[in-house]
Amino acid sequence: MLSELELSPFTKLPRHLAFLEAFVPGLAVLEPIEAIWLTGSLARGDADRWSSVELCLLWNRSARNLANMSSPYCVLRNCLDKALGASNRYFAQYRESDTGGTVNGICLGASRSDDQAESPRAAGVEFEVKWVASSNAGEMANRNEPVHYLYIAERLSEDWRRRFPARQTGLNPPDSSKVNRQLGQFWLQLARLPAVLNRRETLAAHALMTELRTILIDLVVCLNGASRPHAKARINQFLGEAQREAFERSLGNSQPALPHASEGSTNWIGQAVALVVLYRWYAPQLAEQHDLSYPQSLEDTVLALLHAETEGWPAYISTG
Repeated sequence: MLSELELSPFTKLPRHLAFLEAFVPGLAVLEPIEAIWLTGSLARGDADRWSSVELCLLWNRSARNLANMSSPYCVLRNCLDKALGASNRYFAQYRESDTGGTVNGICLGASRSDDQAESPRAAGVEFEVKWVASSNAGEMANRNEPVHYLYIAERLSEDWRRRFPARQTGLNPPDSSKVNRQLGQFWLQLARLPAVLNRRETLAAHALMTELRTILIDLVVCLNGASRPHAKARINQFLGEAQREAFERSLGNSQPALPHASEGSTNWIGQAVALVVLYRWYAPQLAEQHDLSYPQSLEDTVLALLHAETEGWPAYISTG
């Protein structure tokens, strides 16, 4: 059975493999489940010890024996209990609707007998199990994300197989309309800085810098020729070394003091100025690459607002 489930690529990830070996065979024999596949880093092939398991299921609500089954969530929870055993604790939360649902959890067990002895803390694996009703399978078919199949029922129609390629590319080309939107969004978000600083909202200032940095990172990845997947724990691999170092310097841990800045705002102004410098370096290249208009008027307006409303904001920012 396991040899049919395409688990061989994960032998270098023993705990992920142990989780899949424990959980997936019990799913594959269930009447309503017609396909099981992985997405995310395990499907892309760049997973490591700290990657999560993102598992997707196609659920046929018209299966013959479905009348004797509980809801998909209860079925999956029972499979998890049986696969992991009483000693392998896990936490799970779920969302469920008529067309699908999700179970998120953390497995603290499912370790393999051939594992090297390590501390119990090293055994954790995060997982997300999504299921979609076969009548709504088109929603998943249209998503641009990597796919690695573990199981496909023989009864599944050829039409469905054609709509779901065995493996899609891990990275997608940039979306010019999104690039254009984010070029302007950077300045619109930065325009919130005076209110945040003048109210002494330190936590809001941190959140704002994170939003600005995220927008700019996405733009730079587009400049590199791709759209960044929504992987919150993975950024380094999508940036060049010089780009990564530039963003790390913008974090503000060693920002020089700026004259006339009020107490507590110096670091946030320093971070914002550093991000403006990065934007001015990369955004014109990106606008030219995608044949877009650089938002010069919006930049001038926001910088004038910042200079007028933010104590310590420099009258001129050199990007040379």
